[in-house]
Amino acid sequence: MQEQKQTPGSGSMRKLLVRGLFVVLPGALTLWVVTLAFGMTDAWLGPAVDAFVRLVVPQSVLVGPFANGHIPGLTFIVLLLALILLGGLTSFAFGAALFRKLDALIVRLPGAGGIYKGARKIGDLFTGPKELPFQKVVVIPFMGQGRIKSLGFVTGRTVDTSDGIAYLRVAVPTPPNPVSCILVLVPEADAVDAGMTVEEGLQFCMSLGMVGPAEMALSPNHRTGDGGN
Repeated sequence: MQEQKQTPGSGSMRKLLVRGLFVVLPGALTLWVVTLAFGMTDAWLGPAVDAFVRLVVPQSVLVGPFANGHIPGLTFIVLLLALILLGGLTSFAFGAALFRKLDALIVRLPGAGGIYKGARKIGDLFTGPKELPFQKVVVIPFMGQGRIKSLGFVTGRTVDTSDGIAYLRVAVPTPPNPVSCILVLVPEADAVDAGMTVEEGLQFCMSLGMVGPAEMALSPNHRTGDGGN
């Protein structure tokens, strides 16, 4: 069978197509997320906001595309203002106490309370006293294999009560989504400080390793120190 000859320049065209795709992809993904957010906001708050607009704005002004009181983008702005107001309210003692009471009532709901409690714990990681839920980036043995390494984020430190050995609580991400992680307990002596900031580690994982340092400390001789509390 005669082999088909590749058209001259087809390889370059394919590379340009792939490069153009990755140039457009971030903007397209951002547009999709924003469009989805606008759609969900309109579905949840749209009727209430439209009714409020019809109530406070004279009918003589609501003409043409605004006849039913719907102003594009207004619902999303109202949601942002509500979130800012809620964040400010819970920053004060009275608002925080009120929110804790409401929080306790929702947790007691059958079924939905368990889902809410899990989501609340994740939210507390990002709204607590620490700016980031991850303390540092470390390199650990992958699945117990000494020479195969994996990148992980330290979330805390645990001491084994039986022998006093310190372990690091390490969240190993599953790229390209760094939020989806596997939690492992690694002896502190086996963890190596990757020499990255948390932001650099997240970028390394989300890019599937395409964005990262050319040289890293992988030797177990580089200890991580205390590893947090």
